[in-house]
Amino acid sequence: MKARKITFMVLFLAVMLQSHANPTFKIIDGISNAATKATMEKNVNELIAVINSAYESKQKKLNLSQVTFITPAVKETLEKMWASSSMKFPDADIKASCLQLKNGKLQTRGYQVRGLPFDIERADAEGARQELTIDFSLLGKIENVAVAIDIHRYDAIMKSKISSELDYARKQAVLNFVEDFRTAYNKKDIDLIESVFSSDALIITGRVITRATTNDLARNHLKKHVDVEYDILSKKDYITKLRGIFKKNKFVNVKFSDIKVVKVPTRKDREIYGVLLEQDWRTSRYHDEGLLYLKVDFSDKDFPMIQVRVWKPLRDGDGNVVVSDINEDFSKFIMDHDI
Repeated sequence: MKARKITFMVLFLAVMLQSHANPTFKIIDGISNAATKATMEKNVNELIAVINSAYESKQKKLNLSQVTFITPAVKETLEKMWASSSMKFPDADIKASCLQLKNGKLQTRGYQVRGLPFDIERADAEGARQELTIDFSLLGKIENVAVAIDIHRYDAIMKSKISSELDYARKQAVLNFVEDFRTAYNKKDIDLIESVFSSDALIITGRVITRATTNDLARNHLKKHVDVEYDILSKKDYITKLRGIFKKNKFVNVKFSDIKVVKVPTRKDREIYGVLLEQDWRTSRYHDEGLLYLKVDFSDKDFPMIQVRVWKPLRDGDGNVVVSDINEDFSKFIMDHDI
């Protein structure tokens, strides 16, 4: 009898320690419907458990076919992200505020929580920690996941120069699009990336080339000389190039920071936004930091289209900032290329 009691106590303590170590997710504010809130928390906690279990058992493929509280699109996104790199949520109490997602008529169409930390395996130490954004239906089903931009930058953008509730909803839609766009690169979703570029999009890409100069080689000094190669590509050529990059690299890890959203003056029936941001591009074979400009047409809110994508380097081979004013630099660069 005594042996059984000891065995029971050991099992009880093991279960308690395990439950304490597991991540827990809780919504702290932003939603008044207690039943929906409880459903959202339950769904996120179960999803975290499934993903962490797959990570601990070193599964090569993430199988979410039996998970019923996420949409097919979310299953596809998470499984593609896993194929690029397995991931796990850290052992922590995760607390998040709930945001309301609005449609074009300013009606609540669902909910969103932001800033859920997770770690990706195929990344250097600097790029391993990411944050996830999760969208829910009105009933709490998970409808979308995306790699989030920094929560402090998101809050700063959403609180800056908001003239109306409609303006808030438009900015929210732009930032959600930017996060989905970034996630498409991280999960190597070439079809999604192709779908968001307009057929006649202007795409300017660049690549930092670092080499030793001839004179330095002659003197046995390997001083770095930095060149930047630019390509002006059609949509077809850009997608072909990107497909090759995805195939050659084990992982792609793209980060956006210092994001600015501006309304582009145009006809009243058009909604065009310019997005200026710093991009940190990391793959298993290459890394650079650059300034990225996206001109996005939101006239069809369900299918926003990128009309222009322009990239410029942020730093040279010695780590020095190439430009200091993102707005001034892009205005000049755009004029130079007659966009």
